[in-house]
Amino acid sequence: MNTSTPQEQSQSEPIQAQTCIIIHPGSKNLRIGRASDVNPHTILHAIARPRRPKGPLHRDPVLIPTVVLSKENKLQVDETYQSMRGTLQSCLRSDGTPRPATSAQQVALANKQCIPIQGSVSKLQYVTKSDVEDYIIGDQVLYAHSADQFNVHFPFRHGDLNIHAGVGGSLSSILADLETIWGHCITNLLEIPKTELKHYRAVLVIPDIYNRLFLKELVGLLLIQLGFGGCFLVQDHVAATFGAGLGAACVIDLGDQKTSVSCVEDALSQRATRIRLDYGGSDITQAFYYLIQRAGFPYKECQPQHPLDGALLTRIKEGYCHLNLDFCGLRDVNFVVERPGVPTLRYHIKIGDELLLAPLGLFNTEVFALTGQDKRGQGQANASGDPEDPHDANYLRETSRRAHKEALENQSASAASMDPIDNSTNAGGQGEEDLVVDSLAADAAPDDQPQQQLLYSLDQAILHSIERCSSDEMKRRMYSCILLVGGGAKFEGLSTWLHNRLLLQIPFQFRPEQTEIIVGPKEMDPSMVAWKGAAIMSCLESAQELWIRPTEWRKIGVRLLRERAPFYW
Repeated sequence: MNTSTPQEQSQSEPIQAQTCIIIHPGSKNLRIGRASDVNPHTILHAIARPRRPKGPLHRDPVLIPTVVLSKENKLQVDETYQSMRGTLQSCLRSDGTPRPATSAQQVALANKQCIPIQGSVSKLQYVTKSDVEDYIIGDQVLYAHSADQFNVHFPFRHGDLNIHAGVGGSLSSILADLETIWGHCITNLLEIPKTELKHYRAVLVIPDIYNRLFLKELVGLLLIQLGFGGCFLVQDHVAATFGAGLGAACVIDLGDQKTSVSCVEDALSQRATRIRLDYGGSDITQAFYYLIQRAGFPYKECQPQHPLDGALLTRIKEGYCHLNLDFCGLRDVNFVVERPGVPTLRYHIKIGDELLLAPLGLFNTEVFALTGQDKRGQGQANASGDPEDPHDANYLRETSRRAHKEALENQSASAASMDPIDNSTNAGGQGEEDLVVDSLAADAAPDDQPQQQLLYSLDQAILHSIERCSSDEMKRRMYSCILLVGGGAKFEGLSTWLHNRLLLQIPFQFRPEQTEIIVGPKEMDPSMVAWKGAAIMSCLESAQELWIRPTEWRKIGVRLLRERAPFYW
């Protein structure tokens, strides 16, 4: 007798791409859409709520804020940039001719007479408290009128949930913000009523380095609060390999506030190879502003902490910064300053090597001291206990230790009865106990964290990640295929520059016949590769066993993730 409900029976039927929603949340942008869509909807992943009368004020900035540098640190940053200018001066163009460099003084002289062209009054309008009932979502957050004192929240920061001590910084507040933002996008952008979500399924793209508690809460958010009929999680690096059509690759995700590296093979991210660095596109934008300020940037009123100016600087960086050595000399840069209710200002300015120096910070990370000194690499943390999961990592570690100890004692007793003189087996076995237990409990050595406390440049992070692969053959495969994804990977010439840096450092015994660095596979936008990969993965027949149903989640809870998650839990 079949007692399953129609909803449960539908779980075994082929997935319809139109009924599968792919959600890829980031520190700056949210990408959401149906698996059948060519491209996802991309909006600012932020929410603004009116501040209560006399209540606390909290405003997350659009750009990572700069810090006040000491004289020593400022001198080090300036010396690093001077050294980078010297390197550019010694470079050759692709035709072999010397590359003429530019100085900050040249740029300042060229912009000295720059006068902006005034246009008509902008038709844009600020969003005031009287215009909204409860919240503002997405790009409209940039126009939240500061005089009305909105609280602005970005639920993700540096690739993880934005937990902080201020108002709206608790886990429950962040989950409520995510429910509001995602629900708003599903209702208004995808035009799906919330009451119909029980007929849809969701795939959530998560960071390669994850917090188990946060994932448990996010699954509950999808299945219980939002009411999806099923969901599963996939790591962003694994999704990127699906999007690029690769079986194995070293994946680098250059996000707005973090850069992550890991080696992926056969849809599994190798835990020991994961590194997350707390710098990204936002740091490059602040470095770019630091450079053009010293080159006589004529828009003197620019304030990077203002949401509209932060968005303007980001657009200029994305439109003009590059790593192509054939582009040299002073280049024309045009931009429009548009503020609600005031005339627009059109600027035509010149910028030189600053366009290269900003993204070159990825290879000279000392300059990111501009946005703080605490940017250290981190790996996947060991699993913490969960009261809802009796067979968690702590349980496995203890039972493995006990079973291994008994096996060693039996082995020692057998050896002693056969050869009473040799009792060294027991002593040696006891010394290796922790090592064996750790290898049983996880695929990473317990020294993951200490080795990853350094601030790596992009090429150093790749070398360190691949060095931690489990076999020499895997290392060769990873060096032969490197995939660059994320919004920060759009700089023209980045792949060539990275390729040249890596060729000088790859150990000879692991050097492949060819090192291929892939950016924008299949002519895709690098920032959408992971989203596209998750969409492809959701429709695969082999993904059927990954889906988690709401009834199962209510009954079994977090233990389901140990059984169903397509990564080591």
